[in-house]
Amino acid sequence: MSSDTPKTPDAPDMSDPSDKDAPAVRLDDMPDPLDPLDYDEDGPDLPNTGCGCGCGAPSALECTGGLGHAVSESDDAEAAFSHMTEDGSVTMVDVGAKAPTQRTAIVRSVVEVNENTLDLLKRRALPKGDVLTTAKIAGIMAAKRTADLIPMCHPLAISYADVRFAVVDAPPSIELEAEVRTTGQTGVEMEAMVAAQVAGLTIYDMCKAVQKDIVLRDCRLVFKSGGKSGTFRAG
Repeated sequence: MSSDTPKTPDAPDMSDPSDKDAPAVRLDDMPDPLDPLDYDEDGPDLPNTGCGCGCGAPSALECTGGLGHAVSESDDAEAAFSHMTEDGSVTMVDVGAKAPTQRTAIVRSVVEVNENTLDLLKRRALPKGDVLTTAKIAGIMAAKRTADLIPMCHPLAISYADVRFAVVDAPPSIELEAEVRTTGQTGVEMEAMVAAQVAGLTIYDMCKAVQKDIVLRDCRLVFKSGGKSGTFRAG
């Protein structure tokens, strides 16, 4: 970690002694729409932890593409189905010839609940206990098991996984954001997708005793960086 970068007093030192150019971990506010993080007076503070790719941006959504990553769109040739052979059979893509790069993916989703459920969640009064802490752990665990669930995914050494929440009063809902990082030869979009959806399902499981018609919606990739296709931001 650079000596001229001020450290937030309560921020963990996640620097790697072998990587002197790595950016400092910064406890910045979540980008919109996930600003209102605290879900009650004693609720957890779950900060974003910066970009992590080396470009120095305060968050992954503001990443400019460090480590030589260009901000670009995929060529038409790159947009072809890579998991299908010419005869139509499925295949696991061989990524062995690709150069490892630092990769990040962020996925957002929304869990719609009613006012009563949201009030119980805020007060930690639901029968199964602390909903968001349980959902956070479930999402992180799920990211690490993605290759066991999606047949053609490569097992990856994940360097960072997190799930963050914002409780919204009107309409009553929980907005969640899953972020996954790795340094490797293929991206972590699926890991972030699985983390977000399992976190949402865990919220459902923790709340279903008091509400059956909870809706999980709008799960989508909003950011990815690294690899040949560069940086993607959802419009």
